[in-house]
Amino acid sequence: MASASNRFSGMMNDYAHLRTLPAMLSVVFVVASAFQFGAITAPTLNWGIGYTLTAEHATIVSLVVFATAFASSETKAFDRYEDWEKVVIAAAPILIVSHQYIGFVQTQFSNYSPTFAVGAFLVSVVSWGVAVR
Repeated sequence: MASASNRFSGMMNDYAHLRTLPAMLSVVFVVASAFQFGAITAPTLNWGIGYTLTAEHATIVSLVVFATAFASSETKAFDRYEDWEKVVIAAAPILIVSHQYIGFVQTQFSNYSPTFAVGAFLVSVVSWGVAVR
């Protein structure tokens, strides 16, 4: 009987560790997006490496983490989403890439109030939530 209890406890422990990966990816995505859209200053890792996040690295990290989370979601297939969900999911990568690499978009964000940046950040977080459901 004790071995069955140990197996169950081990399975629950494994499941708990599987759930921590999406949570960590969520934190990484939110921090990278918040930095990219100007909500926070550049985060620095001081643990022996002294690395400060750059805007281009934040873009790459956001896209890689977003793609990884989407690929590991329970739905996985883009055709399983409703049309409005497809639009929301596509909005985050489009916003992230265009904000970093398209001069016109950068100009629009800098010329107008911070409302654009806040809106873009919120769209990216909502997109994350829809993509990883």
